Amino acid sequence: MSNSYNIAEADGSGLVPVLDQTGSVLAYLLSKDALDMLQGCYSSMTTLRQLPDHSQAIPRQVGTHTGTTRCGTLCQGVPFIHKKAFGCTGQPIIQSSKIKKMATTPSSNGVSGDRIKNDPLFERTRENMAEFTRAGKAAKLLRTIFREVTINAKDKITQARLLKVFSRIIATDLVNERGERTVNNGDLLQLQNFHFNVRAGISDSFFVRCPISFNRTSGQATVTIPAFVPRLMVENAPGTTHFRIVAAAGAINFDTERYESAIQGTTELPYTSDPTTPATLTLALPPNSTDTVVVSLGIEYYQRVNSRSYALKTGEHNAASVVLVDKPVAEEV
Repeated sequence: MSNSYNIAEADGSGLVPVLDQTGSVLAYLLSKDALDMLQGCYSSMTTLRQLPDHSQAIPRQVGTHTGTTRCGTLCQGVPFIHKKAFGCTGQPIIQSSKIKKMATTPSSNGVSGDRIKNDPLFERTRENMAEFTRAGKAAKLLRTIFREVTINAKDKITQARLLKVFSRIIATDLVNERGERTVNNGDLLQLQNFHFNVRAGISDSFFVRCPISFNRTSGQATVTIPAFVPRLMVENAPGTTHFRIVAAAGAINFDTERYESAIQGTTELPYTSDPTTPATLTLALPPNSTDTVVVSLGIEYYQRVNSRSYALKTGEHNAASVVLVDKPVAEEV
């Protein structure tokens, strides 16, 4: 179905269409002598054809036109539009050659780094940034110390999860002012039972209770592993033929980022139904240390082929967890 419009008025005036360079109608001009206006405006670029049910002839654009006519100046490729032009709906058409652009201000490009560093309005922001930086450095430091234990027992968000824990630790510092709070003065016991692999903690893969002790005077951390049956007390990882238990310890100063570490593990134990031999893992740290001591315990899975062992990098069962946090009494709040 098509719509038709009566472009003739009662007094005999008619609407003269204004075309663009593609031949589309932009507007209509109301004129008492529509035909004369058409011939004057589009004399060299129009042909007339009679439309049914209409008393007026409508021009059809067949090319472009350049020159001056009685209706105004026609530029190459630019249609003429009368200042009193009306659209099909009867509403006046207003066309402007000016292109409006959104105003830009310095704030639309963000806050400058210099302002964040110096403007008093951003004092809270500077405080948050300082403490966030300390938490990030502490998280990275802990991952570095226990890298050998966690190489196959970590996940993609280990750093982010550690950052969250250390941010909470910094928030518990009751000694320093906001923005100056440190990890060392916070509650580092919140690290206890942290799983480097969110999918498996040591208690999820190794079901043997192993007493852990630390003597600050001698600087010795000890992990006692009783006899156990591997097929009953170790979670089965597909393809496993052997496994081993590994422990690591570090005496850490999170403010200066200095640390001493030690690591020891069992031999590769066969994954069978035969009981293992009791073992003790001894980790030697500096005696009388004034730093916080953190001990981690983990399990590694292997597959032995032709007398050679291959580490199974299964993220579902390789585990490493913080099993001991010992903070010097002198630094406790």
